[in-house]
Formats: sequence, C-alpha cells, structure tokens
Amino acid sequence: MKSEIKYKVGNKTFLYNKGRAHESYLKYCEMSDKEFIENILDILHFAVYICFIKDLKTKDILRDDGLIHQLVHLTKSNTREYVNLKEIRNNFKKNLHIKNQIVTFPKI
Repeated sequence: MKSEIKYKVGNKTFLYNKGRAHESYLKYCEMSDKEFIENILDILHFAVYICFIKDLKTKDILRDDGLIHQLVHLTKSNTREYVNLKEIRNNFKKNLHIKNQIVTFPKI
C-alpha cells in the first residue's frame, strides 16, 4: 500500500502522506496539556485536515460539542475555561487516529 496519495481539490493537486500524518498525530497526542494549548493553531489545522480526509460528518465535528468547535475555543483564553480539555483530547485521539484506517477522500 502506498503511503502517499495525490488528490485534487479544484484545480490544485495535493499530497497526503499517511506516515507523516500519523507522526503528527502521535506528536500531538503525546504533548502535555500546556504544550497542546501552546500549539493549538497547528493542532487545529491538523484536525481540520484529518477530518477532511476521513470525511467526518460536518454536523458531528462543528456542533457545539464537536471536536473542531471545541478546539477553536482553546485558541482564545477567554473561552478556554468553558471547555473540558481532557474530554477534547480524548475526542482528538479517538476521532483523528488514522494508522490502521483506510482514508477515502471526499468526492468534490
């Protein structure tokens, strides 16, 4: 199985590297809570990308308790106190794991 897949969005071609994506996933999962918060924009970008390639349902990831919505709350100090970091990190680990999964790029 190839670890790199080319795909198109509009007239642009992108490259998905499963190994690199998995390494990023592990790096983010192993971070302390403080490191996770300090790297939240990179983590949010990664989460959006993985949600796209896994074709996760928009209503599930964007709703009030959805992963992307909750990660956005972590980007601002004044909304951070209203979310449960442990729950967000568990949701991140569960929903963004890709090592043994086949990804199907959404039809665009």
